Amino acid sequence: MAQKEDWMRWNDYGIGLFLQNDLKGAEAAFTKATEANPDNFDGWVNIGRVRTQEGDTAEAIKVLDKALAMKPDLARANYFYARNLKEEGKYDEAIAKLQSVLKQYPRDRVVRNELGRIYFLQKKYADAAKEFEITLSIDPEDLQAHYNLMLCYNGLGDDAKAEMHKVRYLRFKADESSQAITGPYRQNHPEDNNERQAIHEHVSVALIPPKAATTTKKSAAMRNIGAQSSPSGKD
Repeated sequence: MAQKEDWMRWNDYGIGLFLQNDLKGAEAAFTKATEANPDNFDGWVNIGRVRTQEGDTAEAIKVLDKALAMKPDLARANYFYARNLKEEGKYDEAIAKLQSVLKQYPRDRVVRNELGRIYFLQKKYADAAKEFEITLSIDPEDLQAHYNLMLCYNGLGDDAKAEMHKVRYLRFKADESSQAITGPYRQNHPEDNNERQAIHEHVSVALIPPKAATTTKKSAAMRNIGAQSSPSGKD
């Protein structure tokens, strides 16, 4: 059973696994965090985040409800809740959740883009374009905003603006051809290629067993004592 003081370690470990896209491992770690401290809403939000990523909307909503029961205006929980509502086609409910988040964080580009996308799915192209334009006022190079504005202005019949955002989208888009350029190098440098992988282990350094490590430290200490007895380190 996890102890309450272990909550943060389990939560941080889960975040690391999530960032490596190890979703099953992340959920297991976040579950340990909630066992250690069930009254901390962060653990429940993070489980919801994992399940949202997996597309398990019903189970994500269950744990996010637990977090929102503790703090109804929690922005992170409302954002992930909205994403799940969107996947279930409950657009108006999702919009309400996102708008509550934007009241707290009006310059959050991710939330703006999510809201704009839902308006687009409702074919409210003008409303969607407004949200994406706000995103660009925050970050003029936001790739998702340019792509969606291209679609919005196509829907509105404004070919000039659609083409403008198409050009900018292609300009800022990641250069996929770089994969072919770096491929041969990565094949010849497995250590560097290993670092590039989302989930990887560091196996190039041999781990010293605890007893051997202690012996090594004692030997080093003895050498230091010997070194202090004469300038050359020899008697």
